[in-house]
Amino acid sequence: MEIKHSKETALLLLEIQNDYFFKGKMELHDSYDSAFNAKKALDFFRKKRKKIIHVQHVALNNNASHFIKGSYGAEIFEDVAPKPGEKIIVKNNHNAFNETTLLEYLTDNEINHLIIAGMMSNMNVDATVCTAKDLGFKIELIE
Repeated sequence: MEIKHSKETALLLLEIQNDYFFKGKMELHDSYDSAFNAKKALDFFRKKRKKIIHVQHVALNNNASHFIKGSYGAEIFEDVAPKPGEKIIVKNNHNAFNETTLLEYLTDNEINHLIIAGMMSNMNVDATVCTAKDLGFKIELIE
C-alpha cells in the first residue's frame, strides 16, 4: 500500500469499534480485513509522525442497538486503538463532521488531505467523505 503524505495530511479512522467484530452487536462481514488495512496505514502514520484522528461513535440513547456509552462494543478496536497524543473525535450520527469538532481540528492543523479508513462504508464513510469533498479536502480511501 502506498500512501501519499505531506505535512497537511492526516489519517482519519472512522468507527473501527468492537461492536462491528465477532460477537459484537452489529458484526460486519470482512471487519477484520478492514481493521488490518487500517492498522497498516496507522502504523505508517505513526512511524512518519503524521496526524492521526480516531472517530468514535457513541450512541446518545442507552436503548440504542449498538455503540452504547461505556460499553465494550463502543470502544475502539484494540488493533487500532489510539495512543496518547492521537486525536479522538466522538460523534453520535453518521457524518463525522456533523456536530463535532472535526472541521475545527482540521482547519487549526492546516490539514487539507485525508486518508480515510473505516467501517460501514455505505453510511459513515460515505457521509463523511461526501462532506469532506464538499468542503474541499483531498480524499483517499483505504479499501
